[in-house]
Amino acid sequence: MHAGGDFPTEAGSQSAGTIMVIDDEPALRSVLCTMLEVFGFSVIEAGSATFALSLLEEITPDLILTDVMMPDIDGLTLIRRLRAESAWSGIPALVISAKTTTDDRIAADTAGANGFLAKPFSAADLKAALRQLMLLVPE
Repeated sequence: MHAGGDFPTEAGSQSAGTIMVIDDEPALRSVLCTMLEVFGFSVIEAGSATFALSLLEEITPDLILTDVMMPDIDGLTLIRRLRAESAWSGIPALVISAKTTTDDRIAADTAGANGFLAKPFSAADLKAALRQLMLLVPE
């Protein structure tokens, strides 16, 4: 875990919310966590969907940001599981993926994702995606 619970942001206010980042690539996960913390979010990180599911037994994030291609359970299967569980079905899920065809986007939508962010992406792209999901990020 990068951080758990609320922590003061640069402006000294409380966290903007908690985001769970699920990606099997440690370098990308670290960059994502850093960007989200700079935006003012608390971040929980998981290197696999299996670990994320175990964390969800203890923690309910405000948003789940998941990769699609992972070795144990892929991100779309994870989202389908979340949507099937009443305790988790309302957590917004943002998919991040290098698979960016129209079919890939439709598959994410069909699985229950609330948004899609194509890799590679910038901090501005991530902010825009969070804004679309109603997690307001200051300019």
